[in-house]
Amino acid sequence: MGSNRFAKIPYRIYTMVLAVACLVGVLLFGLGLSYYWKEKHVSVDQSVTNLNHASDLAGVESYLVLHQAAKLYELNSGQPTALLSSPYRERALQYNTQLLDDFETGVHERERDALLAFSERLEETLDGELSEFDNVPFDVIESIDRRWLYQGLERTAQANTAYELTDAVMRMQMTFIQNVTNLLAETPDREKLEAELASIATEARLLEEIIATNPTLQTKSTADLTESALALGRLTSTGSTLEARYVNGTKFYEDSHEVLQTIRSSTESLLLEERNRYGTLAVLVLLATLVLSTGLLAALCYTRKMYAHDLSHLKARALAIDPSTEPVEASFPASHDFRGIEDELREIAVSVHSTVNTLETQSNDLLRYHERWSSLFSETGLAIALIDDAYNFIERNDVFDQFFGARNLYEINQLFTNTGRRLFQEALEGVTEHGTSAQFILHLKGEHARFLNAKIIPLKRGGTLTYYLILEDETERVERERKVDRLVRFDLATELYNEYGFIRAWEKQDIDGTFLLIKLNDFHHLVDWYDTIYADLLMTEFARHVEDRLEKYAHHLFGRYRDDTLMLYVKGFSTLDEHELMELFPTELLINQKRQTVHVQIGAAHTTPNYTDCLFEATRALQHAKETRTPFVWYDASILAQLQWAALIEQALPEAIEQGHITVAYQPQVELTTGRVVGAEALARWQHPDIGHVPPNEFIRIAERSDQILWLSHSILDQVINQLVAWRDTSFSGVSLSYNLSAHSVDPSIVTKLRDLIETYPWLPDRLKIELTESADIMSHANELERLEDIADLGYCLSIDDFGTGYASFEAIWHLPIQEVKIDRMYVSGKAKDSTSFLRAVSRFASEQALTSLAEGIETKEDLERMIAEGVELGQGYYYAPALKPDAFEAWVNEKKGRPD
Repeated sequence: MGSNRFAKIPYRIYTMVLAVACLVGVLLFGLGLSYYWKEKHVSVDQSVTNLNHASDLAGVESYLVLHQAAKLYELNSGQPTALLSSPYRERALQYNTQLLDDFETGVHERERDALLAFSERLEETLDGELSEFDNVPFDVIESIDRRWLYQGLERTAQANTAYELTDAVMRMQMTFIQNVTNLLAETPDREKLEAELASIATEARLLEEIIATNPTLQTKSTADLTESALALGRLTSTGSTLEARYVNGTKFYEDSHEVLQTIRSSTESLLLEERNRYGTLAVLVLLATLVLSTGLLAALCYTRKMYAHDLSHLKARALAIDPSTEPVEASFPASHDFRGIEDELREIAVSVHSTVNTLETQSNDLLRYHERWSSLFSETGLAIALIDDAYNFIERNDVFDQFFGARNLYEINQLFTNTGRRLFQEALEGVTEHGTSAQFILHLKGEHARFLNAKIIPLKRGGTLTYYLILEDETERVERERKVDRLVRFDLATELYNEYGFIRAWEKQDIDGTFLLIKLNDFHHLVDWYDTIYADLLMTEFARHVEDRLEKYAHHLFGRYRDDTLMLYVKGFSTLDEHELMELFPTELLINQKRQTVHVQIGAAHTTPNYTDCLFEATRALQHAKETRTPFVWYDASILAQLQWAALIEQALPEAIEQGHITVAYQPQVELTTGRVVGAEALARWQHPDIGHVPPNEFIRIAERSDQILWLSHSILDQVINQLVAWRDTSFSGVSLSYNLSAHSVDPSIVTKLRDLIETYPWLPDRLKIELTESADIMSHANELERLEDIADLGYCLSIDDFGTGYASFEAIWHLPIQEVKIDRMYVSGKAKDSTSFLRAVSRFASEQALTSLAEGIETKEDLERMIAEGVELGQGYYYAPALKPDAFEAWVNEKKGRPD
């Protein structure tokens, strides 16, 4: 055995001494670090307290100033009661009650004395003469308020612009305080007033520059303050009344107080987060110290246990010594600490030979037992192992070895996932404690992941508890269930949630944010132009880009609602985050090496826990976005009202068409150089008996959406034809009428009607013009183009409406026999009316192509003269007349003939 084993005994003593020293060091370091973070926590608490004190002090100051302003206004305007000043007095006294306890810390002796005197005399100042206001130590109040607020800003490491914003607001407040008497005087000193208000306006513009430099400072309160300050500054340019100065002045001062309150609140929130962080760090350090200390104590105990283990091991070795092969004296030094054990070894060695036969008998019994259980293990396809109470393997079969090789139970446990290890440990503890079997599923990590159905069965052998561990490979079944679950919950093309999966995930979330429906407008066009695969590829690429941009948001859900519509939930977003939401969605993608522009429309709703409610609101918002052709719409009460209005119109529309409530009005079209009436545009009008006037763009849009537009188009066309027939044998027989035809109305039935009417009225093509609206939609559909060509072949004049607003109207001229172009009102009386070069180009283009040019929207004589100068032939607009009923139109034409232009 050798003597060096006992020579190492003092080393354990040194190890124990070193472990005790480490334990003391860890305790001192951990407690010191925990105390440091605790002090940090206390320091932040003091800053939060100071901010609360500053809020109380600012409240007293603000409501004192507003009370003074109200008293001045009541005095100078002859108010009989203190109706305006009383609420401010109560609020000031309220804040003063809180303020009396705030002067123990954070202020100098001189400041404390001044503030205590001010606080104690506040009620006297409020109820006394106006001159008492001049004795208030506003400089001390502002100094303390600024210092406490700056402490909070400094501790939260806010940008310099936050300090600049605070300074600017406080300067504006001081300017107002110093000049409030003159501002609210019955006859103020104008020069002094102008200087005061100019100073406030200058500070307001400085606020705008600060916010432009740091947009994160932009809040509703800062916007309100800037607006009210500039409004107050504009009082010098008008003969302002006392009431106007009072209203604008108090509004400005309340907004300035609100801005500073907002800064304090946001700073306090940041300080509270920092305080919680410091508190958490202190607790974690303390816990880590306790854990390390416990570990070191465990190491000490383990060292002592190992020392005792060596002694017991030495005794066990003595039991196996054969005196015939090795003398006992050669195993120990002459003098050692285990002399008693040596004597026992000599006594035991004598009886060794007598125990050999007993040991051989026991060995044979174990061999037979082993053979019996080996036969059992080898005849099953399950992985089976026998484990003793120390969790060592007693026996395991070949299938078990195929799974885990020669690993021990600890090494096998490391192959499981964290959840698997936890389940295995809990199962062993439960089996040991209750004596009942346990069954569970384990996930085996590795190159080839497996799912094992594990069962632990307890077995008592004598007084020892052993366990059977039985494992069955369930990988195929689990993978099959996973595939089925994925088919049920996910969209196969994009690998996003489908609606069912989205709802299941929604139910597990703490819902508080924004729910959106995102519609890709070009999806169905791409299906028509290319194929479904290309459209799904666009949707997949779009979803991938959105998911990449969503990575910074910890809580969100993303799924596919319909073939062309996605759904998204993002936690914490509101209407203020619309721009950030829009940035999630790419506007251009690269599909098969081809750049594809993406146009989306979004309906958004504030979330409630009920998914159905959110879906309803977002669907309505998306519907409103599509109808108004806007990219992003938030759901609110106004949208619901518009939808109800649209539903009412849609319900009333069939009856209105059937009973002729939708009539036609005619806006005259005039030859510009002579003033001669040559035609009119037929415009639909609806006067509902209960609702009143319904705008044409509203009921036409609803008719298109509800598939009633064709019926409406037939009704309008019939009225136009009847009017032409009525004028046939009158002085109006030379007047032509323009009938508007949209892409939704180019139907074979319209073409057939126009063809059949020629048989009855051969002169009709000379008096009826077909005016094409929405030329962009018409040019994208080949069937509509063919029908328009059929109409032109019948002899009807085709006219392009809103000419110049897009490429489609130019393209239509080359595809259809267009005879007239109507210049959009934008170039006549709208925002582009000064673009004479366009008018000149259109006039020249019309002349070269033998087209008639007509300007719509002529509002003034200047518009008329400009159109004539640029060579436009015809025109219409309110300068001549609005759309008129037939009898009013006839009267207007007759009156125009009877007077010179």
